[in-house]
Amino acid sequence: MKRLCLLILLIIFVCTKVDAKEANLNQKTLRTCIYSDPTSLDTRKASDYISSQILFMLFRGLMHYDSNGDLICSLAKSYTVSKDQKKYTFYLKDVYWSDGKAITAYDFEKSWKKILDPKFPSPYAELLYPIKNAEMAKKGLLDLKEVKIKAKDKKTLIVELEYPNPYFLFLTSFYTFFPMPSHQSEKDMLNDNIITSGPFKLKRWQRNNRLVLEKNPFFYNKDKINIDSFEINIIANEETAFQMYENGEVDFISSFLSPLSAETLGKISKREDANIVPIGGFSFLSFNVEKFPFNNRNLRYAFSLAIDRQKIVDNITQLKEKIAKRIIPPIFLKDENKVLIENNKLDLAKKLFDKALTELNVLKDDLKISFTFGSYIIHKKEAEALKQMWEKAFNISIKLNLLEDKTLLSKLHQRDYQIGLARLMVRYNDPLNIFERFKYKNHPKNYANWENIEFIKTLDLAKKEFDLKKRFDLILKAEKILVKDLAIAPLYFYNYTMLKKSYVKGIYSNIVGDLLFDETNVN
Repeated sequence: MKRLCLLILLIIFVCTKVDAKEANLNQKTLRTCIYSDPTSLDTRKASDYISSQILFMLFRGLMHYDSNGDLICSLAKSYTVSKDQKKYTFYLKDVYWSDGKAITAYDFEKSWKKILDPKFPSPYAELLYPIKNAEMAKKGLLDLKEVKIKAKDKKTLIVELEYPNPYFLFLTSFYTFFPMPSHQSEKDMLNDNIITSGPFKLKRWQRNNRLVLEKNPFFYNKDKINIDSFEINIIANEETAFQMYENGEVDFISSFLSPLSAETLGKISKREDANIVPIGGFSFLSFNVEKFPFNNRNLRYAFSLAIDRQKIVDNITQLKEKIAKRIIPPIFLKDENKVLIENNKLDLAKKLFDKALTELNVLKDDLKISFTFGSYIIHKKEAEALKQMWEKAFNISIKLNLLEDKTLLSKLHQRDYQIGLARLMVRYNDPLNIFERFKYKNHPKNYANWENIEFIKTLDLAKKEFDLKKRFDLILKAEKILVKDLAIAPLYFYNYTMLKKSYVKGIYSNIVGDLLFDETNVN
């Protein structure tokens, strides 16, 4: 009798396991890792890479990138452009928020104008400056009512620009332009009761542990989204994340969301499950040009010249990245990497270092240099290598200042550092957006605190110039001005790396390096 009972229990247990397995097969769940929490899930306030990735999963805007890299309509059904190319009229689809309420042109108008409110903290407000009167309103010089963003009715949004702009449509595909729901309170957003417009909605967010997303049943393209849910583990340790992938506990990992160790990176290019693609971004040094001792241009040059960028790429990042000899990424230049920034010139570096000491009227022991960087694993390795290069070249001591990424961003925004290690990702398919962040010293992303009148005038001319060749020549001129002052020193241009299981199909990336899952399937 006991044996019979045990047999029945065993059968029940096995059947339950089989049923659970079958249920899991029917429910398509994709699992991955990120190395820290998003800083914000408000499209108007976010500025870090991890937040960007999650926002592209939760929200949508007027336009969107497809897997071929082409710009297509998303929440917009269609649009028209006036003959002078300054007036855009967008017509919305029948689209709905994740709570079933209609997404309207009024949601766009309210969100965009909120970003331009002088009192509202939005790090990417300048992306809206092509819109007529937007910059003046953000500076408090015009009423928000004067900004030319107008919901004609629920489904018609009219936007007027200051000048014809060749990349305005691409801007509307970036998350800053994704509307937040007008009917949701700020309090609800803080409590994670987030109403979304994209393929997924937030089911659960356990801080420093995991996020769970589920398919948005009201998403306009839901029938083409073949993922029912996302489980996103927050794993700070790169070896743990990699082992989870190797053990089949997650289905894919990617280099910026879940960094890989230097040991693993060295083997990536030989793996069949690896995908490596260039994107618009780079790792760079930011010098605080208004803080001793990097208020001295020759010292900034000396530190840049003393770096062996190729050694960093070969021994740390190991993804065959192109070293940065200029500021504009090769992806914008048909892989042309013109030499504007020299690399590993130790003799010249030492001469400029000695000259800087004379100009600063100090001894090298008086420098007291602190090098600030974040917890991103690759940056930690880079910082250690850079410290060794500088100490060897100049016979000085460098203090390493390791901070959690959120704290690092705060320090950089407050300009509370001497020299820092940071990364830059483009936000649309035009190199102008790299330089816009350095236009004014009070821009939150202009960590260098640098400003140059000639640079400002050149960017203003580029914004007004619609002849593509003349416009690009002006952008190249702006690049040379920034290089001449060397407020930043780029190190290398990014290659994006992803490891994914063979049963995961159709993950693709846009130019800003965010992964998109419109065509993803798990078989």
